[in-house]
Amino acid sequence: MKRQRHKSLNKNTLKKDHKKTNKVSTSPILASKPLSARYILVILFVTAIALIAIYYKSILIYGEQVYHTDLFNSDTLAIQETSTQELEDSKSDEQKYASTHTSIPFNQPFNAVLPVLKNKTSKSAVSELEDIKQNKITEEVIKTEAELKSGQKVDIDSSLMVPDLKTHFDAIDHNKPKAELALPDEPKKIQGDIELPHEPLPIVLTSNDKVFFAGDSLMQGVAPYVKKMLFKQYKIESLDLSKQSTGLAYPSAFDWPKTINDNLIADPSIKLLVVFLGANDPWDFPVKGYVKYAKFKSELWEEHYRLRIESILNSAIEHDVQVLWLAAPCMRKPKLNSGMVYLNNLYKSELEKVQQHFLTTNELLGCTYEKFSNFIETDKAKIKVRVDDGVHFTPTGQKILAKAIMEKIIYKELEDTHSD
Repeated sequence: MKRQRHKSLNKNTLKKDHKKTNKVSTSPILASKPLSARYILVILFVTAIALIAIYYKSILIYGEQVYHTDLFNSDTLAIQETSTQELEDSKSDEQKYASTHTSIPFNQPFNAVLPVLKNKTSKSAVSELEDIKQNKITEEVIKTEAELKSGQKVDIDSSLMVPDLKTHFDAIDHNKPKAELALPDEPKKIQGDIELPHEPLPIVLTSNDKVFFAGDSLMQGVAPYVKKMLFKQYKIESLDLSKQSTGLAYPSAFDWPKTINDNLIADPSIKLLVVFLGANDPWDFPVKGYVKYAKFKSELWEEHYRLRIESILNSAIEHDVQVLWLAAPCMRKPKLNSGMVYLNNLYKSELEKVQQHFLTTNELLGCTYEKFSNFIETDKAKIKVRVDDGVHFTPTGQKILAKAIMEKIIYKELEDTHSD
């Protein structure tokens, strides 16, 4: 009995010790337990955000250092344009003066005008021309009256006259008001010689020509319909390189001027360039040589943005390609909408300089920049042409714009070279 009691006591103590050891052993097990999936995801998410921020900052710093140097030599371009304009104005003034006075029989040639005009601005040239013309008109009156009445000649170089011609000063004074009345019209004649912008030439294409589409996500919806219509009606091929989230503000992300120029060089059959940009551009962008970004609508911003538009148009003209530029439509958000108004003014003014086509879109989409609408109202019903984001178009809106582009194109059939 004693032995059995001793054994039972030993068993109880062993059980208690085993429970204690179990309690103690749970802590290292808990410590060695792996992290939860949620905790790991949170750590990875925070790390990813930090890496993206660092990468974005490095991209911006790199963009400030390496940024389209050939597009930004605007100061020299402005100086060259000013000097060439002055030379052209002075030359036109000289030609006008020469053509006006070739019929006057001077005793000696009058060559002192040309050297003076070369070093003066157009305004000073015009004012000097007025003085010269007034003097010459006066001299011509003196000479004509002297020869008719007294038969004596007038010495123009020395400005001396025979005493018998004193009475002719009254005639000169009498004729002066007529000369003064005629002089104000002279600047108008000079300005009339300047070639005024004319209407763009009609877009005429044949089946051997090709159409090039460039633009953002708005063009991505319109271009496929135009491509289909062109091939179905006229068998005209097209090239669609439209890409979403692109524009002219950030060439480091996608360089449209370079892309357009490279494709025009590679494919001489392209005869029409259709551009639809602007929705991704009303933001500040970096400019080489400036620490801060150029603010949207500032003089610096507009100067460089115009250079990018001009680069596209110059490439098209160089390769004998016509341009049809679609205006950015009205937008639902007021800030984005005002940006579209500003950008359209830039597009239109640059296109007018080179006489290319600018297609407004608001009337086609049934809205204005003062009042946005998703629908076109007809007699029968309302037709939805814009999606709910207030930016992009429905398939119906895309087809409307595609038809408007087609209406700008005139098809010309090729002559049959194999005919009898």
